[in-house]
Amino acid sequence: MAKQHVEVYVGHPNGTRFACPECGQEYGVYDHLATRVWRHLDSCQFLTYLHASPPRISCPEHGVRQARLPWAEEGSRFTHLFEVLAIDLLQAANVKRAAQILRISWDQAWHLMERAVLRGRAGKESALPRKIGIDEKAIAKGHQYMTLVCDLDAATVQYIGEGRTEESLAAYFTAFSQEQRAKIEAISLDMWPAYINACKAQVPQAETKMVFDRFHIMQHVGNGVDRVRKQEHKALLEQGDNTLTRSKYLWLYNAENMPVAARDKFDQIKHGNLKTARAWALKESLREMWSYHSMGWAKRFWQRWYFWATHSRLAPMIERPN
Repeated sequence: MAKQHVEVYVGHPNGTRFACPECGQEYGVYDHLATRVWRHLDSCQFLTYLHASPPRISCPEHGVRQARLPWAEEGSRFTHLFEVLAIDLLQAANVKRAAQILRISWDQAWHLMERAVLRGRAGKESALPRKIGIDEKAIAKGHQYMTLVCDLDAATVQYIGEGRTEESLAAYFTAFSQEQRAKIEAISLDMWPAYINACKAQVPQAETKMVFDRFHIMQHVGNGVDRVRKQEHKALLEQGDNTLTRSKYLWLYNAENMPVAARDKFDQIKHGNLKTARAWALKESLREMWSYHSMGWAKRFWQRWYFWATHSRLAPMIERPN
């Protein structure tokens, strides 16, 4: 009561036989290891611990081995049930807060996550997904990135590589045979040249399988609209015209997401003879491309939009993204 603990001591009857963890053959107990302790699910408000001396068997083929324990994995200081609770909580909260709720240390919480990741990786099939997504992820200040490859059907991360270079992505593909890579049906990625080059070099017929995802395309177009606004706003201010003042985010909204309070102001300025309004119209028109289900009609739409954009005399909308 003083420690707010429940201590459970586990043993086994004399003559109990245990299976070899390698071959499954059962043998009598060879000896016991020193007593170990595992954290279990709390009993009401009390921290609960299991105490046991793990038995070992002597297998003629595999030597002296520790028998598997039904409540915990080898090397863990937590029971299976506690690890399940901990992982669920770590998915719902940050490490610090989850550790506080579980009443474990920050290091112990990280150790539980590492074990979960190892279990997940061990359970993954080695087959190459048919549809993959490739993206970069900023991991620190100073333009430090990692490369992520995902299985789009299973919604799982398949690979993490350092940096966002051609080599960091190529390392994923080279782990598979040429025949396996040929079975890839689609690759979703942004327009980063290093990723495009890696796909072309490693995936047969990559040109017909690469799909530039909608998010990055619209992000590039949105950046072009913002650059047009900046240039025009500067020119207008020099003439004493503040039409575009505090309008940055209005041009970046989708038409249906425009806040009600801002619609009147936006309707006034978008119908003016502004370069920014033309750039915004280009952005909004491009969104229609994803409503097509026919390759032929989508291609016709793209050709018309491309001609309009390249003849708009709006340099930021014409320039190729970096």
